[in-house]
Amino acid sequence: MVPDAAMSRRGRRLGDGYEPHVDEVVGELIYSAPVDSGPVSTSMSFPITHGDLDVLATDPYRRAVLEVIGHAVLQRSMIRGRAPVSRADFAALVSSILHTSPAELDAVIDRADVEHHMVTRMYVDQVVQRRS
Repeated sequence: MVPDAAMSRRGRRLGDGYEPHVDEVVGELIYSAPVDSGPVSTSMSFPITHGDLDVLATDPYRRAVLEVIGHAVLQRSMIRGRAPVSRADFAALVSSILHTSPAELDAVIDRADVEHHMVTRMYVDQVVQRRS
């Protein structure tokens, strides 16, 4: 994770308000997502690549999938006894969502449904509709 103090010098590249967003911080792209778990609210931030930002900016569906599954993964990491999400973990998640074939993306979504006990596509559709 990137410390909040490092976020003081930034330029917003994607996102508004209380949603995941991408900032440029001293030449590095940072994906930040608000995460709520019970009474606790926080924001978690990880570096991403320019290629990742290109997909986020041009593919609303994949952007929404990352938002939904990313939130579930990050929220789960807030449970006592769970390991925090590392940079490598988040990079692997981003790659599996933003840079795979449609069939591989469907498999990622199906695994998330089982792992997180949710209907990912329903939440993704809601995010896409909210942004359109």
